[in-house]
Amino acid sequence: MITAAQHTPMRFQGFVVTRMGSCSFRFMVPRFTASNVRRSEAGARFLADGTPLTIRADKTPDNPDGEDDYTEPVTGDTIPRSRILPFGENGVNQPDEAKSRKIDWDQTCTDAGDRLKITKAFADAKMLGKMAVEALGDLSKSLPEPVKKSSSVKENQQYIAIQDPAYTQMWHALDQRVADVKNKYEKILTGVEEVPDNRSKGKGGLRFICDKDGKVMDPKGKPYCDGGSQAITNNAGNEQPIEQKYVFAHSASIVFCPPFFDDTKYPNMEQNYNDFDHHKTLDLIDCRERIVLHELTHLAWTINIWRVENRGFLNSAKTAGRNGGKDPDWSSASNNADNFAWYALYSYWNRLDKWGSDTCNNDAWPEGVKKPNKVDY
Repeated sequence: MITAAQHTPMRFQGFVVTRMGSCSFRFMVPRFTASNVRRSEAGARFLADGTPLTIRADKTPDNPDGEDDYTEPVTGDTIPRSRILPFGENGVNQPDEAKSRKIDWDQTCTDAGDRLKITKAFADAKMLGKMAVEALGDLSKSLPEPVKKSSSVKENQQYIAIQDPAYTQMWHALDQRVADVKNKYEKILTGVEEVPDNRSKGKGGLRFICDKDGKVMDPKGKPYCDGGSQAITNNAGNEQPIEQKYVFAHSASIVFCPPFFDDTKYPNMEQNYNDFDHHKTLDLIDCRERIVLHELTHLAWTINIWRVENRGFLNSAKTAGRNGGKDPDWSSASNNADNFAWYALYSYWNRLDKWGSDTCNNDAWPEGVKKPNKVDY
């Protein structure tokens, strides 16, 4: 049995780092406080590490990209350049300044409050990914036995079951896959930090489209966001067909659907953190950051996951096991976007120092909900 000892807090960039005596993990907690936000001379808001809370804050709400309008040569219509389809001889290529932007805003994203929700979710989704990498690195280093490539080591799996219940449910405690999962998170983080052409030559842009009112259509004129979709990723080339004015040869897009903007269903993660309660379990901590991280796994220049779409923490855990959770299903789990999104959130919540010093084996799985995968190896 792993027992807890006195812990010593340290400061590390924007986080509180707590070492728990005999526990193998570090607890890295974002400080969501007023002191963690500063303003530039121009009034733009930044996190303490310099991350902007609003993208291109110097642009006007009705032209967030700061681009000139385009006059369509046949009809003479004036069209925002951000809405132009750049295909064929008569198409308009992306503005030169867009080639160096990691994120583009579509003309639909005119509400400053909505843009802030998205920007914060994007920044903290990256933080969740970094925390997952940290957790998996610590887990890998602390395994009691050498890892075998071809099979699991029971002693390591039992150790994982005790130390990391999130990994146990989302990845069936597969010790030989810890490094693989960590590498996938690292690939996501590397991709989003690259400039477009370094992601994918000519196809590496990323555009945010805001569909708060459900007005974005598919090619048949039906709502692009169905009733349950929180967001939809469409890679360059229109893999998830959308109406033509939202298709860009050089850019993937993430459409944020009406439920994404509902604060009662999907608040930003800082609200859950600031309202921390020991009884706030996975069924109560879903957030916009989990949605964004899910969507980032779909991008062709990150880990390009499309094969399985089992959503929610419970269905994701079920995806990781077969035969009633007795046997692992690595192929399905590693190709399900929500396994990555929920592991990051589940692991992060378990590792918060707010649980107190009495234990280092916290578990946010809801009471009364049976875990799909076994917990004893």
